Amino acid sequence: MQVYKLRLTLGWIWILLLFVSGIQSQNILISGKVVDAENNQPVEFANLGVIGTYLGTASDFNGDFSLSVGDEFADFKVQISAVGYRPKELSVNELQLLTPVTIKLLPQAYGIGQVDVKAESKRLYGIVKSASNMIADNYLKSYSAKVYYEQIHQTSQKTEAAIHFSDTKGYGERTHSDAFENRNYKVDEIRRNFEVVPLQNGLIHVQDILDFDIVRVRGNVLDVDIVDQFKLDLQEEIVINGDSVWVIAFEMEKPDIVSTGDARIKSYKGLLYVNQKDQAILRAEINAVSNGYFHAGRSAYKENDDPQLYEYKVSVDYRKFEAGYALSKIQYSDFGSTGATALKTDIKWIVYDVSSKSTAAENTRQYFVDKESDPGFWKRFTIPE
Repeated sequence: MQVYKLRLTLGWIWILLLFVSGIQSQNILISGKVVDAENNQPVEFANLGVIGTYLGTASDFNGDFSLSVGDEFADFKVQISAVGYRPKELSVNELQLLTPVTIKLLPQAYGIGQVDVKAESKRLYGIVKSASNMIADNYLKSYSAKVYYEQIHQTSQKTEAAIHFSDTKGYGERTHSDAFENRNYKVDEIRRNFEVVPLQNGLIHVQDILDFDIVRVRGNVLDVDIVDQFKLDLQEEIVINGDSVWVIAFEMEKPDIVSTGDARIKSYKGLLYVNQKDQAILRAEINAVSNGYFHAGRSAYKENDDPQLYEYKVSVDYRKFEAGYALSKIQYSDFGSTGATALKTDIKWIVYDVSSKSTAAENTRQYFVDKESDPGFWKRFTIPE
């Protein structure tokens, strides 16, 4: 009888061990590093707590952390906080998918008048560097879009196009080569109010206009390696869609191709609109003067081309879609000297539909389009604002 009881007890212990093992096997393990969004340096002793529970941990001297929670907490939020930084919340599911994850905390912000001039200047560089370092977190990793494109030369020659655009890498990798390889577009429909002469007035400058997407590519004020070469000045704080936004003026005393993408740049300045909530760039305005415009576009630089001073102004807008921010609009305008070779170009790039998937219609770019216009399409089409 005693032997039977012993066997029964051992059996229950074995079942209990299997049950506990099963529970442990369903635990979610989260690990990674907490860093400063401005400089990517480790944030030590940052607190990570599952909201509504006693579960939590803290980062070590190197910013590293590890946290194990039951799968029943998969939809719970984890708050990450540290002294001197804004708290951040991410779900257990998000952290698990990204493990090992790098969590970027934004330093606590100061408003106008709360710091002296020297401290404010230093803080502005920190804000812009944080905005740059947060691009991969804030913006879409890949996406496709439907775009309305409008191009007007010499105030009269008007080209309109409906374009299918895709970016298979999105805002993760910001090199010019990556942007060129992974951004593609196809002209679905086009119409003009003039007769096309190839390579004279039939070019569409999509590739040139996309170079002003300064969040997508480096070599501008959002490049952490060269931002210190710019003079920054806080203009004001405004409210956009309920969020507080910094308006930061930037200017480079001696601009060059590395900092602007323009080989003959003479003057370069503008404004950045930075969302205080998540450090996302909502808008960029650029005012520049260049000493050389080639009829085939900015990217077709020609050494022996006759210099011609011209000015261009660009505004670039970004909007938050369901999965993250992406380019929503570019408006470009330039003008040059008077006479037979006078310059005047106005271009609009307006995104009216975005998908977080980047399945392109075809892997191509079209610099010249001579297809016939479909009047029926344009009769049905509503030009977006």
